[in-house]
Amino acid sequence: MSDNADPIHRACDFYVPSSIDPTRDIAALNRRLRSGGEESWPWPEFLVAFASNGCGDYFAYDTRQTPAPIVYIGPEDPPEEQLVGPDALRYKTFAEWYESKVEQLNCSNCGSRETRFEPSKDKSSLMRVCQACGFREPAVAVDRDEI
Repeated sequence: MSDNADPIHRACDFYVPSSIDPTRDIAALNRRLRSGGEESWPWPEFLVAFASNGCGDYFAYDTRQTPAPIVYIGPEDPPEEQLVGPDALRYKTFAEWYESKVEQLNCSNCGSRETRFEPSKDKSSLMRVCQACGFREPAVAVDRDEI
């Protein structure tokens, strides 16, 4: 997680020990999440957040199991409710989660992970643009107000 050349860093924001980067301190993040506060639900001790999509949602280890699965926790509902919900997003292992995130970066034409995202001309979607072969393809539909 501390290797900035790894393509996973283009898929999400990682939290690391403060000795590596104090602005992305994983211990401080988890203390804040467990305290809750007015802006969020308090997190249980068994969840350890390590990455975010940058919108108040996190990926966390569920340490009640070994190996610890990765779970997605959004800001809308208490974490415990999200864990038991039928639509809970879970990955059995870190490797499974990693591949699912990095796969989003792959060019479907040549397989390269050297892609970037940019708005389409009409701003109705994000385009995945391959820097290796130049292939362009829609990646995600977006709300026009967010661009």
